[in-house]
Amino acid sequence: MEKSVSYDYAIHSDYLIHWTGKDIDRVHDNKWYESDKSATVGSIELENAYLNRLRDILKYGLWMTQEPATELIPATPKCCFTELKISESRRHARRYGRLGIGVKRPFLFKRFGRPIVYFGIDERPFDKLLQACANELKNKDMMNFFKPMNEGRPLTYDLYGESEWRIIFFEELAKSKIIIDPRNPENRKEHEYFQSLTEDQQKTLRYLISLDGWFQMIVYPSLGIKNRAQQNDVENIMCEIKRIKTLQDHGNAVERGNWPIELDLDACRNF
Repeated sequence: MEKSVSYDYAIHSDYLIHWTGKDIDRVHDNKWYESDKSATVGSIELENAYLNRLRDILKYGLWMTQEPATELIPATPKCCFTELKISESRRHARRYGRLGIGVKRPFLFKRFGRPIVYFGIDERPFDKLLQACANELKNKDMMNFFKPMNEGRPLTYDLYGESEWRIIFFEELAKSKIIIDPRNPENRKEHEYFQSLTEDQQKTLRYLISLDGWFQMIVYPSLGIKNRAQQNDVENIMCEIKRIKTLQDHGNAVERGNWPIELDLDACRNF
């Protein structure tokens, strides 16, 4: 007898989305969200910056960065994703940037990723699980799977609403080349890319996570940027997507090499 799928499965999106581009918006279009639409005409510099960001992610991988350490949570390289309905994309894009790269959950499982555990406003003294893990975990880096529910006050649970997942640094991932150290000259392609970055970007980038067959979605900042990527194959973006979707890996075997879903941020409101 065929198993039925529980309706609970539909509570969560099938896609985990990594958002990027806040630094691009800060320079080129810092008040984009004041318009009802994201597809307002931006500068050519803005479009080029986002297209270059997309090309670099497809070619070299997602960035693992780190936040400053706190009393209980050490500074550990990580890559973050939101598990949300696509219609909720706009408010997350305002916080993190307007380019979304979507993958399915096995992409994170392969890299020891998981949903984070949320706690209250402060690290001390309210959360017993947080305290116990901080006291007993031998690998303190795993404390990076904890995050507060709220960025500050008043209590809006704004961070809790992101349903965040994370990949954090594990030595096994680096040794097996599942994540790549771009500072290491032995990783020639990634090292050349690292050397092309600005000084501030070099300080931010810690490791790279290459995309594979579980790569399933692109959310473009605007329809104009989407059209440029698709119709003109700017910076060989379509060629990079084809390369990823023809890799002989488990994700492409399961997904049959399906081309990623491509949306623009305004269109996301309809899903």
